[in-house]
Amino acid sequence: MVKKKFENIFKIYSKRIFIIDSRGIKISYKQFYESVLKTILILKKKGCKKNTKIIILDENSVNYLIILVACIFGGFVACPLDPTIKKERIKKIKKLYKSKLILKDLKELKLNKTSLNLDSRELNYDDTDCLLINSYGKNGEPTGILFKSSSILGSADSFSKLAKYNNKTVILHCLPMFYMGGILDTFFSPLISGSKIIVAEKFTVLNAKNFWTLPIQHKCNTLFLTPSIIALMTTIFRNSNKTTLNHVSTYKSIFATGSILYPEVRKKFFKIFKKRISSCYGSTEIGGPLCIQKNRASFKKNFCVGGHSKEVKIKEKAGYGRDFNYIFVKTPYFMKGYLTSKGLIRPIDKKGYFNTGDLGYYYKKTLFIKDTNRAIIKKGGELISLNLIEKTALQLKSIKNVFAIGKTDFYAGQEIFLFVSLKKGINKERALKKINLILKNNLRPVEVPKKILFLDKINLVSERKKNKDQLIKLI
Repeated sequence: MVKKKFENIFKIYSKRIFIIDSRGIKISYKQFYESVLKTILILKKKGCKKNTKIIILDENSVNYLIILVACIFGGFVACPLDPTIKKERIKKIKKLYKSKLILKDLKELKLNKTSLNLDSRELNYDDTDCLLINSYGKNGEPTGILFKSSSILGSADSFSKLAKYNNKTVILHCLPMFYMGGILDTFFSPLISGSKIIVAEKFTVLNAKNFWTLPIQHKCNTLFLTPSIIALMTTIFRNSNKTTLNHVSTYKSIFATGSILYPEVRKKFFKIFKKRISSCYGSTEIGGPLCIQKNRASFKKNFCVGGHSKEVKIKEKAGYGRDFNYIFVKTPYFMKGYLTSKGLIRPIDKKGYFNTGDLGYYYKKTLFIKDTNRAIIKKGGELISLNLIEKTALQLKSIKNVFAIGKTDFYAGQEIFLFVSLKKGINKERALKKINLILKNNLRPVEVPKKILFLDKINLVSERKKNKDQLIKLI
């Protein structure tokens, strides 16, 4: 049903402008859909069949979004990767996914030169696999978070209602398209609501000063930002001008997604822009976002991420410390499973609940998130595997043990620190140079630890949270 509704959106709003890119080029719903059909033809000519996994290794673009939809209608599986990922890791991921196609330059699709002779009746309307998000397991080896089309479209439909998207919503898209924030929050959810999307360049420190240019030009009224982007904006725009203030005052919503929005960041943003930010909570495995702040009373409560849709169920179990409990979620939009070298793993309990690894509490149908106990942290809204960082450092044979942690950071959300214990007789200065080189050559820039600290001994315990609390005092 959701998939049919998804197709009908293109018919209902066929003449309406759907996307405006950074160059000002306007694309209607009808034009976008025709490009999707052309892309399916192109991918089929490249040998793609049902369940073919297509690795996307490029920067943000309209073509990127077209491919994501083409995979749903064509029965293919989109496998978006950060374009800064190292070659050796790409090889491992490609082997795990059994992918035969890597798209590195989406301009090569040449949609303008492709004639449209694919009828919508030829599309694969089964509930097929459609999305595979890159992640890492406990051993630091790549895994994939696999979704069926019913999960992605169902989550998009549910969240669009929760966020109150509609055909008057004009949303800015400036998040990376290789993770859920840029796939579901700012693309599929507004698409299924008949909204208009302004596609900007991916937000970076280099283009931050010109951030408000496109939103003001195209009269955006909805924003989705990560806490790290919000924090950076409060340092760049310390005194907001009248034009920007007037523009921000028209916003229906400004959402924070990807990691915890700390109270001091929220307060500083409000002081500058006179607009409250709504916290949003979710995780990749549960199909993206599922909670959102909607009423003013919730803004006064620190670490509140709001309420959720009726179809989602949340419970808590005793965790670490008096004020922290593990958050468990049961949702119809849950992933198909973790794709690993040992096959597909579906990590839910007997009642269908998934342990998010996040710590907080659930009170009166409202969720509060304070910390995480996972080996996966969020830095700048991106998923970072601490196990991967540890395994990479252990390539140096002079290391006896390592432990990576994420520490609360005003700008990044969480910053990475690596604790290292060396074998006897090893020179620390020489080891530090070698470790830095190994990390730089094997990790993405966002994954490289902020600082490496040496300890004579590291006592690893079963609970990462306990060890983290001991080590964080040493930073």
